[in-house]
Amino acid sequence: MHRLKKRYIGLFIALVSGWGGQSLAQPGAPLSTAANPLTLSKALELARTNYPSLRGKLANIRAAESDAQALNLSLLPQAGVQAQTLNATSNQVRGAYVSNGGLLLPISGVRTDGFRNQAAWTSGLSMVIDWEAITFGRRQARRTQVQLAVEQAQADYEGELFTHQVRVCDAYLLALNAQKSVALQTANLRRSQELQRIIRASTERGLRPGIDSAVANTEVARAQLQVLESQQLAQQQVLRLTELIGQPNPTVQLDSMVFYNQLPQLPLTPGSNSALHPQLRVYQKTIDLGRANEALLKTSALPSISVLGSLQGRGSGISEATQADGTFRIDPSLGAGLPLRSYNYIVGVTAIWRPTDLWRTKYVVSGQRERVNASQQAYEQQALSIQAASQNAVLQLQLAQARAQQAPLQLDAANQAYIQSQARYESGLDNIQALTQTSALLNRAEVDQALVTNSVWRALLLRAATAGDLDSFLQQLPR
Repeated sequence: MHRLKKRYIGLFIALVSGWGGQSLAQPGAPLSTAANPLTLSKALELARTNYPSLRGKLANIRAAESDAQALNLSLLPQAGVQAQTLNATSNQVRGAYVSNGGLLLPISGVRTDGFRNQAAWTSGLSMVIDWEAITFGRRQARRTQVQLAVEQAQADYEGELFTHQVRVCDAYLLALNAQKSVALQTANLRRSQELQRIIRASTERGLRPGIDSAVANTEVARAQLQVLESQQLAQQQVLRLTELIGQPNPTVQLDSMVFYNQLPQLPLTPGSNSALHPQLRVYQKTIDLGRANEALLKTSALPSISVLGSLQGRGSGISEATQADGTFRIDPSLGAGLPLRSYNYIVGVTAIWRPTDLWRTKYVVSGQRERVNASQQAYEQQALSIQAASQNAVLQLQLAQARAQQAPLQLDAANQAYIQSQARYESGLDNIQALTQTSALLNRAEVDQALVTNSVWRALLLRAATAGDLDSFLQQLPR
């Protein structure tokens, strides 16, 4: 059952995988000491502030918010100012027009003395105000789109935060199991060494056969190997935990808190609230954003009506009136072309509509609608996976509770068996093999008793993860 729970927690994390700030601990500073061990609450806070993927999600939120602010400003009237000084030939024409992409609207006179290549300085200053006044719903569609983009980024962060918190909690409990195993195997080693000392003294006085001493030495060596293996596993599990909080360190000491002292209060009606699950909110916001994109695409083929206004002034080194010979006087100096001499304004309305976009937009909208449908199916698949994981969590919680009721009985029986076997061995009624067998049974029962309570907490974590409510797990921890 322990392996099944581990596998299902890993499965759920795989299913749901999918505020920036400075670290609470300075880089290189120890996460914990023996007097101040790392608690689960602190580990969760460190993970929230340190883990790169969560910081990346927060950056996405800030980027979406900036995009929304930029769009709101772009929907306001746009004004531009342009000034220029040019040295050019004087062959010009009269009239006004809006240049493509420019702000200056040239207005000048026609030469009456023919075209010439003599150059003169000219100057211009222009301000243009342009506002897309009537958009037939396109403006509101854009605002809805960027707002949903912000909400989708926020939901994505919350979903990633929830999933990562589940990972950290599970890694914390597994690391606790591994560190507890080190303590239990160390206690077993001391028991084997004490038995070895007694047997060695008996064999030296000829009270026990030499094989008993050899068996005792074997048991001590085996216990030492178990200690080393448990230490290796503990370091691996702690390293995995500290990696998830953004500060890898295999020597961190953990606070067992209540995970070995008491059983948690089990929920009366275990199950999942799928509609509020953080991972489903991510999918739902993706669907909403897709529908907003579809609505915006529908408006792209509609006309747009803009209000345009311009105020401009121009200067030139070419005189306004002709000379006696009918030619214009041209002053090629810079000072003659810089002062503004004539002023004009333009006020009007422009309307743009491309009927051919109706056919193109039809297929673009159809493609977007199918993408929304794909997102909807992904939502349904995620909901189905969460529902199955929730049912499994209920079963695992029930099995863990049943194991917690049987483990004390197993430990009591194993302890009685070891005491009786030790007494029989010391009385010469039993051999060393029977004693070592009951010692191994006692060691196994101690491990089971120590870890079974922790396994109930892990099952409760699995249930909280599938229900989308991690607070139901965290609220049972000491404050």
